[in-house]
Amino acid sequence: MPKVVPEYKEQARARIVNAAATVFKRKGVPAGTMEDIAREIGVSKGALYLYFPTKTRLLEAIQAKFRAQYIGVLEHRLAHGDVAEGIVDSIEGILTGEFDPAIFHQLVMSAGIDPEVREAMRADAAGDRKELRKLLKHLEGEGRIPRMQDPSATVDAVILLLQGTFMAAALRGDPRESREQLIRAIRLVLGGASPGPARK
Repeated sequence: MPKVVPEYKEQARARIVNAAATVFKRKGVPAGTMEDIAREIGVSKGALYLYFPTKTRLLEAIQAKFRAQYIGVLEHRLAHGDVAEGIVDSIEGILTGEFDPAIFHQLVMSAGIDPEVREAMRADAAGDRKELRKLLKHLEGEGRIPRMQDPSATVDAVILLLQGTFMAAALRGDPRESREQLIRAIRLVLGGASPGPARK
C-alpha cells in the first residue's frame, strides 16, 4: 500500500471538516451522521474514520478551524487602536447578520443531551480560553490594556460576553447599539482599557 503524503492528509482532513460543517448546518449536529458526511464528499464512511475516529474528534476539528480563522481576524484587528473596539470588530459579521451562527446554536443545544458534543464543546472552550489568554497577556505586556488582576476571570468574562453576542444574534436588534454595548462591557472587563496606541 503506498504511503499517504502529509500534504494529501491535510487536504483530506480539510475536505472532511468542510463537508461536516455543511452537513451539520443543513441537518443539525445530532442528525448529521458520518455516513452523511462521507456521502457529501463521495468517500466511504470507513475512509472518514481513518482521519476522525469519532464524531467528537470531527466536531473538535470544526471548532479548531473556526477558532484559527477567528484568532487570525482578531490579531489583525488588534494590531493597533482601541482594544475593545478591535475585539468587537472581529465579530462584526455576527452583529450585522452576515455570519450565520446556526452551528454554534446547534452545538450548544446538543451538548445537553449528547456526550460526544459536550466533550467537543469542552475541548473547544479550553482552546478558546488558551488562545485569548495568550493574546490578552501580549496586549498587557505592550501596555495596551491595564495589568489583569485575575487573568483567568478576565478571559472568562470576555468569552462570556462574546458567547452572549452569538446567542443574541438570533434576536438581533440594532447592530450599532449592540456593538456599542459590547464595546462598553469589554472595556469595563479589561479595566477601562483606553483607545489609542501602546503606552510607553
